[in-house]
Amino acid sequence: MSSVTPQRLDNNGTHPYLVIFGRDYISCFEYLPDGRHVVTGSRDGIVRVWNLESGKQEGAQMEHKLEDRVTKLTVTRDGTKIISGGWSGSIMVWDVETHKLVKEWTHPESGPVLAISPDDRLLAVGHWNVDIYSMEGRHADSIEVGDSIWSMCFSPDGNKLACGNVSSIRVYDVNCGRLILGPLDAGWVPDVLWSRDGSRLFGSLGRTIRCWNSDTGQQIGDPWTGHTGTICSLSLSPDGTILASASWDEIVRFWNATTGDPIGQHLHRVSAVRFSPSGEFVASVRGGRKICLWQVVTRLEQCQISNFEYVFPVARSAMI
Repeated sequence: MSSVTPQRLDNNGTHPYLVIFGRDYISCFEYLPDGRHVVTGSRDGIVRVWNLESGKQEGAQMEHKLEDRVTKLTVTRDGTKIISGGWSGSIMVWDVETHKLVKEWTHPESGPVLAISPDDRLLAVGHWNVDIYSMEGRHADSIEVGDSIWSMCFSPDGNKLACGNVSSIRVYDVNCGRLILGPLDAGWVPDVLWSRDGSRLFGSLGRTIRCWNSDTGQQIGDPWTGHTGTICSLSLSPDGTILASASWDEIVRFWNATTGDPIGQHLHRVSAVRFSPSGEFVASVRGGRKICLWQVVTRLEQCQISNFEYVFPVARSAMI
Protein backbone atom coordinates (compact mmCIF):
# COMPACT_ATOMS: atom_id res chain seq x y z
CA MET A 1 0.00 0.00 0.00
CA SER A 2 1.29 3.46 -0.86
CA SER A 3 2.37 5.93 1.75
CA VAL A 4 -0.31 8.61 1.65
CA THR A 5 -0.48 11.98 3.37
CA PRO A 6 -3.82 13.79 2.95
CA GLN A 7 -3.67 17.57 3.22
CA ARG A 8 -6.69 19.82 3.59
CA LEU A 9 -6.29 23.42 2.45
CA ASP A 10 -8.45 26.48 1.95
CA ASN A 11 -10.06 26.41 -1.51
CA ASN A 12 -9.27 30.08 -2.22
CA GLY A 13 -8.12 29.66 -5.80
CA THR A 14 -4.44 29.21 -5.00
CA HIS A 15 -4.90 25.89 -3.18
CA PRO A 16 -7.20 22.89 -3.65
CA TYR A 17 -9.59 21.76 -0.95
CA LEU A 18 -7.84 18.40 -0.53
CA VAL A 19 -4.52 16.97 -1.72
CA ILE A 20 -3.65 13.28 -1.54
CA PHE A 21 0.04 12.48 -1.88
CA GLY A 22 0.86 9.08 -3.34
CA ARG A 23 4.16 7.33 -4.01
CA ASP A 24 3.34 5.94 -7.46
CA TYR A 25 2.84 7.74 -10.79
CA ILE A 26 -0.90 8.03 -11.57
CA SER A 27 -1.56 7.39 -15.26
CA CYS A 28 -5.40 7.54 -15.16
CA PHE A 29 -8.25 8.14 -12.71
CA GLU A 30 -12.04 8.32 -12.49
CA TYR A 31 -14.69 9.21 -9.93
CA LEU A 32 -16.90 6.48 -8.52
CA PRO A 33 -20.60 7.38 -8.89
CA ASP A 34 -21.00 7.98 -5.14
CA GLY A 35 -18.78 11.06 -5.50
CA ARG A 36 -16.92 10.19 -2.29
CA HIS A 37 -14.24 8.05 -3.93
CA VAL A 38 -11.87 8.16 -6.87
CA VAL A 39 -10.15 5.19 -8.43
CA THR A 40 -6.63 5.49 -9.86
CA GLY A 41 -4.44 3.37 -12.10
CA SER A 42 -0.68 3.73 -11.94
CA ARG A 43 2.47 2.72 -13.74
CA ASP A 44 3.24 0.08 -11.11
CA GLY A 45 0.22 -1.90 -12.35
CA ILE A 46 -1.93 -1.13 -9.30
CA VAL A 47 -5.56 0.05 -9.22
CA ARG A 48 -6.45 1.86 -6.00
CA VAL A 49 -9.58 3.41 -4.50
CA TRP A 50 -9.25 6.62 -2.47
CA ASN A 51 -11.69 8.02 0.08
CA LEU A 52 -12.07 11.76 -0.57
CA GLU A 53 -13.35 12.43 2.94
CA SER A 54 -10.41 10.88 4.78
CA GLY A 55 -7.87 11.26 1.98
CA LYS A 56 -6.75 7.68 2.47
CA GLN A 57 -6.59 4.56 0.34
CA GLU A 58 -9.58 2.32 0.95
CA GLY A 59 -9.67 -1.47 0.71
CA ALA A 60 -7.21 -3.81 -0.94
CA GLN A 61 -5.26 -2.72 -3.98
CA MET A 62 -6.07 -4.40 -7.29
CA GLU A 63 -3.04 -5.68 -9.18
CA HIS A 64 -2.42 -6.17 -12.88
CA LYS A 65 0.13 -8.69 -14.00
CA LEU A 66 3.77 -8.04 -13.19
CA GLU A 67 5.23 -5.06 -15.08
CA ASP A 68 1.91 -4.39 -16.84
CA ARG A 69 1.29 -0.71 -16.13
CA VAL A 70 -2.32 0.52 -16.01
CA THR A 71 -2.98 2.92 -18.88
CA LYS A 72 -6.78 3.37 -18.85
CA LEU A 73 -9.68 3.15 -16.39
CA THR A 74 -13.42 3.38 -16.59
CA VAL A 75 -16.25 2.76 -14.13
CA THR A 76 -19.78 1.47 -14.72
CA ARG A 77 -22.51 4.00 -14.11
CA ASP A 78 -24.19 1.76 -11.54
CA GLY A 79 -20.97 1.93 -9.52
CA THR A 80 -20.50 -1.82 -9.20
CA LYS A 81 -17.48 -2.43 -11.46
CA ILE A 82 -14.11 -0.91 -12.31
CA ILE A 83 -12.54 -1.81 -15.65
CA SER A 84 -8.80 -1.32 -16.08
CA GLY A 85 -6.66 -1.67 -19.17
CA GLY A 86 -2.97 -2.56 -19.10
CA TRP A 87 -0.28 -1.67 -21.59
CA SER A 88 -0.01 -5.32 -22.61
CA GLY A 89 -3.67 -5.32 -23.69
CA SER A 90 -4.97 -6.95 -20.52
CA ILE A 91 -8.55 -6.01 -19.60
CA MET A 92 -9.55 -6.60 -15.98
CA VAL A 93 -13.00 -6.15 -14.40
CA TRP A 94 -13.06 -5.56 -10.63
CA ASP A 95 -15.87 -5.59 -8.08
CA VAL A 96 -16.08 -2.16 -6.43
CA GLU A 97 -17.17 -3.50 -3.02
CA THR A 98 -14.78 -6.41 -2.64
CA HIS A 99 -11.96 -5.29 -4.99
CA LYS A 100 -11.94 -8.86 -6.28
CA LEU A 101 -11.23 -9.70 -9.91
CA VAL A 102 -14.48 -10.57 -11.69
CA LYS A 103 -13.30 -11.13 -15.25
CA GLU A 104 -10.09 -10.92 -17.25
CA TRP A 105 -9.19 -11.18 -20.92
CA THR A 106 -6.52 -9.91 -23.30
CA HIS A 107 -7.13 -7.50 -26.14
CA PRO A 108 -4.88 -8.19 -29.16
CA GLU A 109 -3.55 -4.60 -29.28
CA SER A 110 -1.42 -2.89 -26.63
CA GLY A 111 -2.36 0.23 -24.67
CA PRO A 112 -6.12 0.00 -25.29
CA VAL A 113 -8.54 2.92 -24.89
CA LEU A 114 -11.76 2.08 -23.00
CA ALA A 115 -15.37 3.34 -23.10
CA ILE A 116 -18.53 1.94 -21.46
CA SER A 117 -22.00 2.28 -22.99
CA PRO A 118 -24.54 4.34 -20.98
CA ASP A 119 -26.51 1.21 -20.03
CA ASP A 120 -23.34 -0.55 -18.76
CA ARG A 121 -23.88 -3.47 -21.20
CA LEU A 122 -21.01 -2.90 -23.62
CA LEU A 123 -17.30 -2.13 -23.34
CA ALA A 124 -15.53 -0.60 -26.33
CA VAL A 125 -11.81 -1.36 -26.48
CA GLY A 126 -9.76 0.45 -29.10
CA HIS A 127 -6.23 1.02 -30.32
CA TRP A 128 -6.10 0.84 -34.12
CA ASN A 129 -9.58 -0.64 -34.51
CA VAL A 130 -12.42 -1.05 -31.99
CA ASP A 131 -13.67 -4.29 -30.48
CA ILE A 132 -17.01 -4.33 -28.66
CA TYR A 133 -17.33 -6.70 -25.70
CA SER A 134 -20.06 -7.59 -23.26
CA MET A 135 -19.21 -6.89 -19.63
CA GLU A 136 -18.66 -10.64 -19.27
CA GLY A 137 -15.86 -10.45 -21.84
CA ARG A 138 -17.73 -11.95 -24.80
CA HIS A 139 -16.70 -10.43 -28.12
CA ALA A 140 -19.79 -8.84 -29.69
CA ASP A 141 -18.57 -6.89 -32.72
CA SER A 142 -15.68 -5.07 -34.36
CA ILE A 143 -15.36 -1.63 -35.95
CA GLU A 144 -12.65 -1.01 -38.53
CA VAL A 145 -11.12 2.40 -37.88
CA GLY A 146 -7.65 2.03 -39.38
CA ASP A 147 -6.10 4.88 -37.41
CA SER A 148 -4.51 5.15 -33.97
CA ILE A 149 -7.28 5.77 -31.40
CA TRP A 150 -6.55 8.12 -28.50
CA SER A 151 -10.04 8.66 -27.10
CA MET A 152 -13.56 7.22 -27.37
CA CYS A 153 -16.99 8.12 -26.06
CA PHE A 154 -20.45 6.58 -26.47
CA SER A 155 -23.31 8.92 -27.35
CA PRO A 156 -25.87 9.47 -24.56
CA ASP A 157 -28.31 7.03 -26.20
CA GLY A 158 -25.56 4.43 -26.65
CA ASN A 159 -26.12 4.05 -30.40
CA LYS A 160 -23.01 5.92 -31.59
CA LEU A 161 -19.32 5.79 -30.75
CA ALA A 162 -17.05 8.79 -31.30
CA CYS A 163 -13.35 8.06 -31.80
CA GLY A 164 -10.62 10.67 -31.48
CA ASN A 165 -7.66 9.71 -33.67
CA VAL A 166 -4.26 11.13 -34.56
CA SER A 167 -5.75 12.96 -37.53
CA SER A 168 -9.54 13.26 -37.12
CA ILE A 169 -12.76 12.46 -35.29
CA ARG A 170 -14.95 9.64 -36.61
CA VAL A 171 -18.40 8.59 -35.42
CA TYR A 172 -19.67 5.02 -35.90
CA ASP A 173 -23.01 3.27 -35.60
CA VAL A 174 -22.50 0.85 -32.72
CA ASN A 175 -25.08 -1.63 -34.03
CA CYS A 176 -23.55 -2.15 -37.48
CA GLY A 177 -20.08 -0.60 -37.25
CA ARG A 178 -20.73 1.78 -40.13
CA LEU A 179 -19.01 5.18 -40.29
CA ILE A 180 -21.84 7.73 -40.03
CA LEU A 181 -19.92 10.99 -39.49
CA GLY A 182 -16.48 12.11 -40.52
CA PRO A 183 -13.67 11.92 -40.66
CA LEU A 184 -13.75 15.44 -39.24
CA ASP A 185 -10.36 16.94 -40.05
CA ALA A 186 -9.08 17.76 -36.61
CA GLY A 187 -5.52 16.60 -36.11
CA TRP A 188 -4.53 14.72 -32.97
CA VAL A 189 -7.53 14.37 -30.61
CA PRO A 190 -6.47 13.29 -27.08
CA ASP A 191 -10.05 13.58 -25.77
CA VAL A 192 -13.54 13.63 -27.27
CA LEU A 193 -16.91 14.11 -25.52
CA TRP A 194 -20.60 14.32 -26.37
CA SER A 195 -22.89 17.02 -25.01
CA ARG A 196 -25.47 15.72 -22.56
CA ASP A 197 -28.24 15.86 -25.16
CA GLY A 198 -26.06 14.27 -27.86
CA SER A 199 -26.40 17.22 -30.25
CA ARG A 200 -22.75 18.30 -30.11
CA LEU A 201 -19.25 16.86 -29.99
CA PHE A 202 -16.33 18.44 -28.14
CA GLY A 203 -12.74 17.64 -29.07
CA SER A 204 -9.34 18.77 -27.81
CA LEU A 205 -7.09 19.73 -30.72
CA GLY A 206 -3.66 20.95 -29.84
CA ARG A 207 -4.08 24.10 -27.77
CA THR A 208 -7.74 24.57 -28.69
CA ILE A 209 -11.16 23.04 -28.06
CA ARG A 210 -13.61 22.71 -30.92
CA CYS A 211 -17.31 21.95 -31.04
CA TRP A 212 -19.26 20.28 -33.86
CA ASN A 213 -22.88 19.55 -34.69
CA SER A 214 -23.01 15.77 -34.18
CA ASP A 215 -25.52 15.28 -37.01
CA THR A 216 -23.95 17.36 -39.76
CA GLY A 217 -20.31 17.57 -38.66
CA GLN A 218 -20.46 21.34 -39.06
CA GLN A 219 -18.11 23.17 -36.69
CA ILE A 220 -19.97 25.42 -34.26
CA GLY A 221 -18.29 28.77 -33.75
CA ASP A 222 -14.58 29.46 -33.60
CA PRO A 223 -12.04 27.30 -31.74
CA TRP A 224 -11.89 27.95 -28.00
CA THR A 225 -8.50 29.45 -27.25
CA GLY A 226 -6.55 30.30 -24.10
CA HIS A 227 -4.32 27.33 -23.38
CA THR A 228 -0.65 27.60 -24.35
CA GLY A 229 0.01 23.85 -24.27
CA THR A 230 -1.64 20.75 -25.71
CA ILE A 231 -5.02 20.01 -24.11
CA CYS A 232 -4.87 16.45 -22.82
CA SER A 233 -8.14 16.03 -20.90
CA LEU A 234 -11.77 17.23 -21.02
CA SER A 235 -14.62 16.79 -18.56
CA LEU A 236 -18.23 17.97 -18.78
CA SER A 237 -20.22 18.94 -15.71
CA PRO A 238 -23.22 16.70 -14.89
CA ASP A 239 -25.69 19.38 -15.99
CA GLY A 240 -23.75 19.91 -19.22
CA THR A 241 -23.19 23.64 -18.72
CA ILE A 242 -19.45 23.75 -17.90
CA LEU A 243 -16.52 22.13 -19.70
CA ALA A 244 -13.21 21.72 -17.86
CA SER A 245 -9.95 21.29 -19.76
CA ALA A 246 -6.50 20.25 -18.55
CA SER A 247 -3.41 21.11 -20.56
CA TRP A 248 0.33 20.59 -20.66
CA ASP A 249 0.60 24.30 -19.86
CA GLU A 250 -0.17 23.27 -16.23
CA ILE A 251 -3.55 25.01 -16.21
CA VAL A 252 -7.10 23.75 -15.73
CA ARG A 253 -9.58 26.06 -17.43
CA PHE A 254 -13.37 26.21 -17.22
CA TRP A 255 -15.60 27.11 -20.18
CA ASN A 256 -19.24 27.85 -20.81
CA ALA A 257 -20.16 24.68 -22.72
CA THR A 258 -22.68 26.53 -24.91
CA THR A 259 -20.79 29.69 -25.85
CA GLY A 260 -17.19 28.60 -25.36
CA ASP A 261 -16.51 31.64 -23.17
CA PRO A 262 -13.82 31.11 -20.47
CA ILE A 263 -15.20 31.31 -16.91
CA GLY A 264 -12.16 30.70 -14.75
CA GLN A 265 -8.99 28.73 -14.16
CA HIS A 266 -6.72 27.33 -11.51
CA LEU A 267 -3.01 26.90 -11.95
CA HIS A 268 -1.42 23.55 -11.23
CA ARG A 269 0.60 20.92 -13.02
CA VAL A 270 -2.10 18.56 -14.28
CA SER A 271 -2.49 15.60 -16.60
CA ALA A 272 -6.24 15.00 -16.25
CA VAL A 273 -9.40 16.55 -14.82
CA ARG A 274 -12.78 15.08 -13.85
CA PHE A 275 -16.02 16.57 -12.54
CA SER A 276 -17.55 14.88 -9.52
CA PRO A 277 -20.95 13.20 -10.10
CA SER A 278 -22.65 16.00 -8.14
CA GLY A 279 -20.85 18.72 -10.09
CA GLU A 280 -19.69 20.35 -6.84
CA PHE A 281 -16.02 19.42 -7.24
CA VAL A 282 -13.40 18.65 -9.83
CA ALA A 283 -10.48 16.34 -9.22
CA SER A 284 -7.18 16.72 -11.01
CA VAL A 285 -3.82 14.96 -11.03
CA ARG A 286 -0.81 17.14 -10.33
CA GLY A 287 2.72 16.12 -11.17
CA GLY A 288 1.60 12.54 -11.69
CA ARG A 289 1.60 11.76 -7.96
CA LYS A 290 -0.98 14.03 -6.34
CA ILE A 291 -4.78 13.98 -6.48
CA CYS A 292 -6.17 17.49 -5.96
CA LEU A 293 -9.82 18.17 -5.13
CA TRP A 294 -11.26 21.60 -6.00
CA GLN A 295 -14.65 23.18 -5.48
CA VAL A 296 -16.43 24.20 -8.68
CA VAL A 297 -16.67 27.70 -10.13
CA THR A 298 -19.87 29.71 -10.05
CA ARG A 299 -18.46 33.19 -10.45
CA LEU A 300 -15.03 34.82 -10.82
CA GLU A 301 -12.74 36.60 -8.41
CA GLN A 302 -9.46 38.41 -9.10
CA CYS A 303 -6.46 37.06 -7.15
CA GLN A 304 -2.97 38.49 -6.90
CA ILE A 305 -0.16 35.89 -6.82
CA SER A 306 3.56 36.61 -7.01
CA ASN A 307 3.02 39.91 -8.85
CA PHE A 308 0.90 38.22 -11.53
CA GLU A 309 -2.85 38.55 -11.79
CA TYR A 310 -4.91 35.42 -12.47
CA VAL A 311 -8.61 34.57 -12.52
CA PHE A 312 -9.64 31.84 -10.12
CA PRO A 313 -12.96 30.12 -9.37
CA VAL A 314 -14.88 30.95 -6.21
CA ALA A 315 -16.43 28.01 -4.37
CA ARG A 316 -20.20 27.60 -4.31
CA SER A 317 -20.15 27.38 -0.54
CA ALA A 318 -18.60 30.84 -0.39
CA MET A 319 -21.44 32.47 -2.30
CA ILE A 320 -24.31 34.17 -0.52
